[in-house]
This record gives sequence, structure tokens and C-alpha cells, in this order.
Amino acid sequence: MLGIQGVIQMTIAHQNTVASLHGSNSVNLENLLKFVRLGATQAKAFWWYIHAYKTILAVMLLTLSSLIYLIIHWSLSKLLRVRMHRDEWKISSTK
Repeated sequence: MLGIQGVIQMTIAHQNTVASLHGSNSVNLENLLKFVRLGATQAKAFWWYIHAYKTILAVMLLTLSSLIYLIIHWSLSKLLRVRMHRDEWKISSTK
């Protein structure tokens, strides 16, 4: 998790990069590298932000797929029900 210092540094870097890109007509390699590093830093911060939700999303996906499987299984068993003779397992006692 980023501390307040890291967020401030990212904000300052973002403002400096935007200012230097708008300040000149020709973008030199140093400014382009700053822009790429800033994008990579923001992508890493976003990855760590959503990384905690990965387990929750995996459990939700597993639950949803199980529910879909159960619905399909139940529907097909109702649709393709084969009538069985009810007295097949009935044991009759002879006296």
C-alpha cells in the first residue's frame, strides 16, 4: 500500500511530466521516459489496489458457475425424466 509520501511523489511527478510535455513542442527522450515511468508506476499502484479483490472475484465466479451448472442439471433432469415403474423396488411378502 502506498503511503502518503508515495502518493504525493506520484502527484508531483505527474504534474511535472504534464508541464514539461506541454512546455515544449518537441518531446525529448527524457520527458518520454518520465511519462513511461509514470504510467508504469500508476499501473503498479492500480494492480496492487485490485490485487486484494482477486480472491473475492474468484469465489464469486466459482459460485456463479456452480449455480449455472445446477440450473442446467435440474432443468435437464426435469425435461428428460424417464418414468420408472414405481413397484420395481417394492418387496412383497408372501404368507
